[in-house]
Amino acid sequence: MEKFFLKAKHWQLFLIFFCLMFVFQVSFFIQIAVNKSIDFFGLQTTVFLISFLSWFYFLTLGLNKKIENENLKTNSKYLLLYILFPVLYILIVFTIFPNGFNISTQGETDANPLWLLIIFPIHLFSMFCIFYLMYKTAKTIKIAEIQKPVKFVDFAGEFFLLWFFPIGIWFLQPKINKLAE
Repeated sequence: MEKFFLKAKHWQLFLIFFCLMFVFQVSFFIQIAVNKSIDFFGLQTTVFLISFLSWFYFLTLGLNKKIENENLKTNSKYLLLYILFPVLYILIVFTIFPNGFNISTQGETDANPLWLLIIFPIHLFSMFCIFYLMYKTAKTIKIAEIQKPVKFVDFAGEFFLLWFFPIGIWFLQPKINKLAE
């Protein structure tokens, strides 16, 4: 997988991610039209999240090998945990609330307030995990490119391109292909 993500062209990755999203959206609307429920939405979201976050993971692992100075390499020991937490969170939330839940400003809600108190910090930590993966990946890309220590200002462009990946993939992946050669 690492070689695939490092060697894939930008249009190939875009098509994979876009087609995955498109197929899931079409099946989502078919589920709603036929069943009036969203039974497989959590599973579909999980599959997309795994593929998307694995792109970050394998880029970080692959480009880490291109960094010559051992002190500059990203510690990839716990990166897999930063992928597993959001994935498990999505699976658990869509298991507990298979059809989602409604929160109204008039105090009406489908969900138990205790569940909402539990889910809120877990959701925030899940978001932190995703942003941390983007941070580490962007930093690794820049360090592999210039081979010296960097600050956030130096790799902020890569970070935001990863964040807005449908656009960023067109700019980042050719750079990653050059670094992987």
